[in-house]
Amino acid sequence: MKSFNKFKLINFKKVLSFDNSNEIFIIDGKVSRESKLDDCEVLDLKDCILSPGFIDPQVNGLNNCSFWDLEENNLDEIDKLRVNLAYQGVTGFCPTVITNSKDKILKSVDLINSYIKNSKDKPGAKILGIHIEGIFISKYGVHEKQHAINELTVNNIKSFIKENVILFTLAPELDKTGEAIKFLKESNITVSIGHTNATYEEGLKALDEYGVNLCTHMFNAMKGVNGFNHRGIDENNLKALKEKLDDKNKINPKDDGIMLALLKNKNVVSMAIPDGLHVSKEAIKFLYEIKGKDKFAITTDMVSNPFFKESEKVGTLGGGQTGFDKCVTNLTTWNVSNLEDILISASTTTSKALNNGRNNGFGEIQYEKDAYITIWDTCKNKVKGTIIGKNLFLNF
Repeated sequence: MKSFNKFKLINFKKVLSFDNSNEIFIIDGKVSRESKLDDCEVLDLKDCILSPGFIDPQVNGLNNCSFWDLEENNLDEIDKLRVNLAYQGVTGFCPTVITNSKDKILKSVDLINSYIKNSKDKPGAKILGIHIEGIFISKYGVHEKQHAINELTVNNIKSFIKENVILFTLAPELDKTGEAIKFLKESNITVSIGHTNATYEEGLKALDEYGVNLCTHMFNAMKGVNGFNHRGIDENNLKALKEKLDDKNKINPKDDGIMLALLKNKNVVSMAIPDGLHVSKEAIKFLYEIKGKDKFAITTDMVSNPFFKESEKVGTLGGGQTGFDKCVTNLTTWNVSNLEDILISASTTTSKALNNGRNNGFGEIQYEKDAYITIWDTCKNKVKGTIIGKNLFLNF
């Protein structure tokens, strides 16, 4: 990593969500309107596309860092995680805390907040805010069932509304009145659907009446339909889903799952994990065909290495170990869509879904805003580097 007060970016193929000038200047960490600049670092970016920086809304940990098991004496592991993410093209992310005892969740949130306050000048991907994934869930996966709370009320959720919590994943059917979801939204917290056994009927209620329009790791840990396996690769595997999506008379509202409602609703942004393990590439391609670049978002569900290995020992897929950059490469290799649209899904789509993303300059390359730029090498089909303010993270 190197730091520069003045950058000049030249010879790139294209800039996404910008005026596509031939040169871009970055002064004191911000995209500048300057057209002439002496004594600056010049980056020749031949064969590269400049994209708004990648955003990962679900990072549980990485290597030896786990946001579930933080202690005051190991917060420096977050420094290492942030730099590692930056080299993957990630400019902003949400530290994610999953289902645990109430005290443990709140301790993790407090420690992350302590880190945020004391690390403002440290290099690496920026923390957009905290993601609480769970406790109010009905389908568990690697989440510990004994800690789950099955009554989602304003009174039960109030204590989790802490500073910097911006995203809450929950099972919407647990909110019988919609008041808890309304309370979260009024608290400027984005609500996302995940770890849910909701039926199609309950899903429609969450989307149409409660106004939820985001889902965490689509297909994983949610009720679907008989005959469909989200990791299946057989060409007939998607048939059960397609038939019900094509003919609503074939949907059983009380037996079929919320998955159908999420697929049918055109306003729902669906985050997915394109690592080749959590969801088959066939299901990923199908999801993208339905959602398109503006409603398909990427996440990694990244976890610490020790937790992933422990999960493997018991035969469970316990989160991800595939970097964000590799997930983007997968989407291009699988011919899910064209590169430019995939890069937008990796950034702009997510920033729009998160309440504070775009307001802080993420998801777009804008004059007089902080520079959050991912440099994608089109020949090598991978991240060449990342610019976060004054800092340059160059891979090759």
